[in-house]
Amino acid sequence: MQKENYMMAEVVFKKAQMVDADANKACNLGLCLMRQCRYEEAYYILEEVLQGKHQGSDEIKSRKRAEELLEELNANLPQPEFMADLDLDDDFVKGIDDMLDAWNTNRSRRLPIFEEISSFRDQLAC
Repeated sequence: MQKENYMMAEVVFKKAQMVDADANKACNLGLCLMRQCRYEEAYYILEEVLQGKHQGSDEIKSRKRAEELLEELNANLPQPEFMADLDLDDDFVKGIDDMLDAWNTNRSRRLPIFEEISSFRDQLAC
């Protein structure tokens, strides 16, 4: 990780976890994943440390490091900006959803050409 080759470090820490899993290696693996912008995977691994699923998770140093990494991870997560600016009220959004549902139920799934010829279907001679 010192050379910032996080992909290689990830492989090393995953293999180390298979041999002898512990909280420190899990934190290092979480950091590697964070540096690769793989936030969901990192979050899952760091949460396991906080839940005590790894050996050494009960040590204060490991727990504190996992908490710090989670704080950093949450700070780096991309925030959905477009929805915050809209400030839509729940009733308004529900009304639009209801309207779209009603509109979609009235529409036929058949292509327009079949709608046009369906009236002639009974007139066809067999």
